[in-house]
Parts: sequence; structure tokens; C-alpha cells
Amino acid sequence: MSGCEQGKHEWFTCNLRHGFLVVEGCFECGIRSSFFCTERVAPVEEYREGKHFWITMGSYQSARFDLQCRDCGKTVDLDDVFGLMLSECTDAGCPVGAIASRQGPGSMVFVALCEDSTHAKGICVSSEGIAALNDYFNRDIEALGRRVVVVPCKTCNSLDKCRGTIIADTGLTEF
Repeated sequence: MSGCEQGKHEWFTCNLRHGFLVVEGCFECGIRSSFFCTERVAPVEEYREGKHFWITMGSYQSARFDLQCRDCGKTVDLDDVFGLMLSECTDAGCPVGAIASRQGPGSMVFVALCEDSTHAKGICVSSEGIAALNDYFNRDIEALGRRVVVVPCKTCNSLDKCRGTIIADTGLTEF
């Protein structure tokens, strides 16, 4: 029986794109929006769109990709993941900080960032994407006593206050 028949895919990254995760906010209503751009320089223009007045809150080098199984060819579309942040959260009151505190030495927690960090639309990163990312990051490191936990950004109490590093390189599993 192959790994795929047992639910164990052999994931690799495909459709890799380098660029910037740009976070905008409307100071009138407080919502946030993110987008990924592949321009050489991240945009910083302010603009009005209907009732919203968008300002750039920050931009971060980032990489986007999808995952594909070497064995069965299944592809998991990660278009709802606008970036991955290596969490540095130590706040025990935040679910991400609590998860991080339970991990062993050398383990890491990644927060998968969606388009709307305020989650006003109730949408975040898909559970299929989170499961595939967890499988991908953990495929060869658990024997070393290490673990990677990937959680959707809705798990975090406040991304505006969350500390972490946006992952920008292609050696995502070379820890």
C-alpha cells in the first residue's frame, strides 16, 4: 500500500512566487487587507475605495507556493495563504503563544496569514491547506525530536500585536 493510500502524501513545493506581502488598513473602519505583489518594490500609495481610505501598514518580503504530492500528483492550492510567519509569541493568553510554549526544544510555530487579518468576512486559511503544510514541514524532522506546528492566523489574538518573522526564502524546511 502506497503512502497516499494511507493518507501520507510526499509533499513538495510548486508554483513558487517571490514578492511582498503588503498589509493595508482603513483607518476609518479599522479593517485590514493584505495582498501579494511580485513587483520589484512594494507599493505604498494611499487611496480611497468607496467608504475606505487605505494606507499601507507594512510590507514584507515573502514567498507563496502550492504543495503537490510526488506519489499521486494531488495539488493543494494555497492561494488563501498570503505568507507564513514564524511566531515569536510568548503571550500565554494568546492561543499561538500557548501552542508555542507546549513545543519541545527546536520546535517552531508558523502562522499562515490570510488576506484579512481582522477576519471581518469570517474567512481564513483552509483546513486542507493547514493540514498539508503541517505534513510538509514535519515530514523529516520528527525523528529529530523537533516539530513544526502551522496554525491559521485566526488562532492569534491580535496579528497587529503579534511578534514574528515573515518567511521569505525557498529553503522553507532547511531549519
